[in-house]
Amino acid sequence: MLPKINTIVYACDLDGKTQAAMELVLSLAKTHGAKVILMHAIEPLSAQTSHMINNYINEEIRDRMRQDAIAEINTRMERFLSEFMETYSEELASLASAPETLIVHGVPADSIQRIAKEKNADLIVMNSRTHGRLSQMIIGSTANKVIHTSSIPVLVVPIK
Repeated sequence: MLPKINTIVYACDLDGKTQAAMELVLSLAKTHGAKVILMHAIEPLSAQTSHMINNYINEEIRDRMRQDAIAEINTRMERFLSEFMETYSEELASLASAPETLIVHGVPADSIQRIAKEKNADLIVMNSRTHGRLSQMIIGSTANKVIHTSSIPVLVVPIK
């Protein structure tokens, strides 16, 4: 029996060039009647950066800055999704359900796999970009790690 795609996790870095991947995700969702989870992982600060910030900014201000950053990311995700859904409203009217947005904290590759397992995803979709000649020989480190460690199929959409 052919596998059924019921849930798609799209790990989005909110770069302005994610249109092609989002089009593909929603096309797959429409075709398979699948639920879409648009997720973004906020990478933790390095220990050195964290110590430096802790030395100069008090905890109350750090917490407010963290909350402001999360609110801004959430606004960007909602705006991205809303604009996309509006642009393709006729084509996407038959989606089984409206896409869900999710912001998580942690190392992106680990967070993507954790959310995919928690949500019982059948497919992970992510972007990959290359920055120079050397990086053109390999895909991005996050995508590479997810591809090689995931038990769930991964579809990587190149960003040009």
